[in-house]
Amino acid sequence: MSEIKKNPFTPSFGSIPLHLAGREIMLDEILRGINNGPGDPYRSTIFVGARGSGKTVLLARIAEEAASNGWISLNVNADNEMLDEILVQIRDKAVELLTPEILSRITSISFAGFGLSRELTQNTKKSTWRSEMTTILKELNNKGVGLLITVDEVSVSIDALKTLIVNFQHFVRERMDVALIMAGLPHKVSSLLRDDSISFLRRAFQHHLEPIDESEVRYSLKKTIELAGREIETTALEIASLNTKGFPFFIQLIGYQMWRQNPENVCITYNDAIEGIKLAQIELDRMIYETTIRELSDRDVDFLVAMLDDDDYSNMSDIANRMKVTSKYAGVYRQRLITHGIIGSIGIGKVAFELPFFREFLESKYHS
Repeated sequence: MSEIKKNPFTPSFGSIPLHLAGREIMLDEILRGINNGPGDPYRSTIFVGARGSGKTVLLARIAEEAASNGWISLNVNADNEMLDEILVQIRDKAVELLTPEILSRITSISFAGFGLSRELTQNTKKSTWRSEMTTILKELNNKGVGLLITVDEVSVSIDALKTLIVNFQHFVRERMDVALIMAGLPHKVSSLLRDDSISFLRRAFQHHLEPIDESEVRYSLKKTIELAGREIETTALEIASLNTKGFPFFIQLIGYQMWRQNPENVCITYNDAIEGIKLAQIELDRMIYETTIRELSDRDVDFLVAMLDDDDYSNMSDIANRMKVTSKYAGVYRQRLITHGIIGSIGIGKVAFELPFFREFLESKYHS
């Protein structure tokens, strides 16, 4: 028996883990691009992945690293108040870097209804968001300070996001020291990239967040546990690593649950891991998959249920027969579900589940 150590795992969206598994090369590329100078292509990057794939964590980590290197890091969600929020954060984070004259040009913010409204403190000339940002960027850049904007949950339906992207293109052309890193669900990023008004975005680097290699998962779990002052049995580590299937959120969730089974013990046992996996699966279904399935149409679900009769993959002809529709009709839903990141193509006329554990979730829901 020993004192109870604080649980080091962080199964909450956006919390940076004690040890971030499997994304080091990607992070290094982007951070080197940010530090390289205006015009570096990594300064406009989009993370694409399903819920729980680690998009928000990566944004937070990049913002943290950029800030430690002297940048002003602004972090917003894509919504119609995001342009005002960017100015609010600049006012708060760069107050010591901007002149009183420039600070006076940044809008005063007041709550109006459900959103933020802007009132200019100087009315002598018309001011736009772009002109305000250009003035701010010039002042920051003249002092050797860059500006990073991270945007989570991108969506083509957000006009303010498109305004930001269009203006960012102008900032890049003007050789401003600025970077824009975004993240979103596969189908929402796909819709955004199809919008002709922001075709510039198609040249941004896209990082599709694949599952993390099991060896990386195993190292990350062990490292996190040891850094927090405990140990883990080899068999417990192996079963826990295997069951994560490389899904970043599930790595944290399994780690969190097996840690808390007998926190007074120095060593996490195989039984702790088994119980932790069981509890983590319940939470994963509730937090990720219930939300995902609510976004699908009834016919989307029919397509997925039709795949459950197969093992490793499904033939499109079989799916169409089970749905009692033509192959062309089934193909529409195939593309929709691929865009959502739930299934993937594994050859001509063949598809398989791509979202980890989603098959098991559907089986428990529709084949019980």
